[in-house]
Amino acid sequence: MTAGSIITSPAHPASLAALDRVGALELPSKRDEAWRYAPHAKLSQLSFGPSVSPAPPVPDDVERQIPVIEGPTIVIVNGVFDPTRSNLDELPPGLSVSTLTEMATREPERLDRHFRSAGDDAFAAANVAFGTDGAVITVGEGHQLDAPIHIVDISLPDETHNTSCAGVVVDLGPASSATVVETRIGGGSRHGQAVVGGSNIRTTITLAANASLEHIVLQDLPRSQIQLGAIGVTQAAGSEFLGRSFNIGACFGRLAYHVEQVGDGARTELSGLFFGRGEQVLDQQITVVHGAKDGVSTQSFRGVLDDDSVGVFHGGIDVRPGADGTDATQSNANLLLSNRAEINTQPRLEILADAVACKHGATVGQLDETALYYMRTRGIPADEARRLLINAFADQTLEGVGIESVRDWVIQRLGHTDD
Repeated sequence: MTAGSIITSPAHPASLAALDRVGALELPSKRDEAWRYAPHAKLSQLSFGPSVSPAPPVPDDVERQIPVIEGPTIVIVNGVFDPTRSNLDELPPGLSVSTLTEMATREPERLDRHFRSAGDDAFAAANVAFGTDGAVITVGEGHQLDAPIHIVDISLPDETHNTSCAGVVVDLGPASSATVVETRIGGGSRHGQAVVGGSNIRTTITLAANASLEHIVLQDLPRSQIQLGAIGVTQAAGSEFLGRSFNIGACFGRLAYHVEQVGDGARTELSGLFFGRGEQVLDQQITVVHGAKDGVSTQSFRGVLDDDSVGVFHGGIDVRPGADGTDATQSNANLLLSNRAEINTQPRLEILADAVACKHGATVGQLDETALYYMRTRGIPADEARRLLINAFADQTLEGVGIESVRDWVIQRLGHTDD
């Protein structure tokens, strides 16, 4: 891993300390359970360094990939806030938006949790060291936001380092509610040639008592790119977190959720769809920690895998001592479209409390030949019949998404060809 040049004025004191850790920590290997199926040869080609301001120009073909979502929009290009593409005019009452750099200068203590709780692997350390810009979203107490907040992260490999780092911080005050959509896209070529690179983005979410957040991740980087995404959530009493992810692009697309319920009666609902083609590896690492009484959590993820693609679902439920009354469920359903495709699904339960209800299940299947035959006899061409059955399986993940343009974007991208 190339650490790049030293940041002379880090956004947060933890950034400077992380620079030493980037060089000292080894890259994850196949011996690490959470990274067993990753393409380690490609991961070793990632290089990191300080973000360069201003943000570089974005090619038209990349800009056209951004879904149109009405509401405030924050655009980050190669780890740098881009005011020219962002739309922060006329913010609704109760919503405050700033950049990570601004907040680090004005109120660095607000970012302590984000910068000091990144984890122990080299990629997390790189994010702390070099992810010194991004977005900070704050919703005031009691405010119910109608329009979604859209954060767009664009990665464009450059001549100095091929992987960008950025941070997103979302804080919801007591009894507030909001919807945040994170779109992660990029360009996969330089001078007309496909190059390895990608983005390393980390999101830290804090929900106060009785707050409610719907958080949607749209991951669709080019097939030559790598996407490393980490999402950390802390929930106070009575709060609700609805996390929905659509892991579609990148040669290696990794989404790691770590959710902690620290207040009684918190609710967590995580759902996702990963759709692999070619030799993609799409990796879902999920941990929900029940640390308080009467918490409820559900994990429901669906995988569709074609060609030589690999899907990974590692779902963990940790019930800590004293978290009595926990109700946690987990399911992973998978559809294999090729006899070369592979799914690795592993539930993990650790229960250290009484009077809890925890269950999990996983299924792996193929397209229903009887249904295909029936549709063919009704005059539906084979390719169209196959597409309809795949979409019917995948659409169950889309049912809970209330933003029509997001649903349309996902449906369109499910039919995309190789980049």
